[in-house]
Amino acid sequence: MRLRITSTANLITLLRRLKTVERSVILELKKDGIFCKVHTPDKSVMKYSSVKFDDILEGEIDWKKIKCDRIKIGIIDVTRLIDAFKHFRPEEEIFMEIETDNLEGSCVSTEVKLISASLSIRLKCADLSLLSYVEDNILDLVHSREDALLRFKIYQSDFTTITSLCGLETNSEEILCFNVKDTNVYAIGDSFNYKLNIGSSEIILEDGESSPNIYKKELSYMEPETCEVYVHDNRMVMVSEQSSTSIAMGLVEK
Repeated sequence: MRLRITSTANLITLLRRLKTVERSVILELKKDGIFCKVHTPDKSVMKYSSVKFDDILEGEIDWKKIKCDRIKIGIIDVTRLIDAFKHFRPEEEIFMEIETDNLEGSCVSTEVKLISASLSIRLKCADLSLLSYVEDNILDLVHSREDALLRFKIYQSDFTTITSLCGLETNSEEILCFNVKDTNVYAIGDSFNYKLNIGSSEIILEDGESSPNIYKKELSYMEPETCEVYVHDNRMVMVSEQSSTSIAMGLVEK
């Protein structure tokens, strides 16, 4: 199948969101969009990001012929795919040709070609048996917003400040604590204590106070965007209000 890439910028943005967590990923192409569910090797972090089909691609896919609701594209190295776009001329249209095969009831890409009038780049797809695939129901469970013990908002400006403050501390294994009270939320590192710029109406807390902890390095897996934060017994879920991106990070004991 041959699809025109209408926005390489949007595609590269999606790939960069995934790259922060894992370089080998499985992209999934459906009628309404392209998305990915990716986790760290130890599964302490699971991230999801998607972009609407029309924001990246143009063309028709014969889904009846494929007999699947999605195409799985195994990318061995996200960086290599991102770098491939550097070699195309800005004024040229770029097309994506996807070779597929049916494997155990799934439509799997075996090869992807990026083609313009002057250049063709062939990318062999990864064997999906070598990559970790996250089922839809597992993502829904891990990224659930239901039954959260507490909830608060973190604005983009606060997110950026906290990330910068974490960068002042050299040990990435150090813990970042969110001390949540009825009226205030504080982000506390080893050498800083920062009050988030939110009001009491943006905090939902069952008990009087709570202090969930995550590893500082795991915060960097999420883009600094305005997010709703949902804290469960064993994980913290951040859902972006600026993009179709969410992340779950395991809580740690301090």
